[in-house]
Amino acid sequence: MPAETRTRIVDAAFTALARDGYEATTVKHIADEAGVAPGLVHYYFKSKEDLVVAALAVCCEQMALRGDGDPGTEAMSRLAEFKSNLRENRQVHGLFVEMLGIGLHNPAVAAGVVAFMRQDRALVESLVRDVIAVREDRSQAEAPALAAAISAAVIGIIAQNLVDPEFQADAAVDALTAMALK
Repeated sequence: MPAETRTRIVDAAFTALARDGYEATTVKHIADEAGVAPGLVHYYFKSKEDLVVAALAVCCEQMALRGDGDPGTEAMSRLAEFKSNLRENRQVHGLFVEMLGIGLHNPAVAAGVVAFMRQDRALVESLVRDVIAVREDRSQAEAPALAAAISAAVIGIIAQNLVDPEFQADAAVDALTAMALK
């Protein structure tokens, strides 16, 4: 039961943060969303920041790439999935981008963001290495830099898609796909 309660609180924090943003979300709001007393939230989490980091992990799990398959097909599949996620997961992406900003001034949140970005970049690098392995015109030494550039482009596309209603996200992902597989 304690694990279920903790999970319910984290899920409620994720929901409240994605809906209302960091500044407007209080521990009391999260407790109300979870259907528990605020004291119970404090029992599981020492601070709002600790709870935000746990909610950020949920956010990052929903954004995480999954890799398993033919290198070129897998890369194209992941980028196509990303296009779909841009439309379907605006709240998740919005929370992630907000946490990027919060992380500039909050070391605990920054640590959560950095952990996700490193994990995601490692998966991208693995995909890049797989693609390079079947090609003769690239070196494995390029994989870390290519993965970093792709990861940065993805974050940039997410941010632009959130704030610019005229931004053509699908076209940007298509261009990224073409560049990544060239």
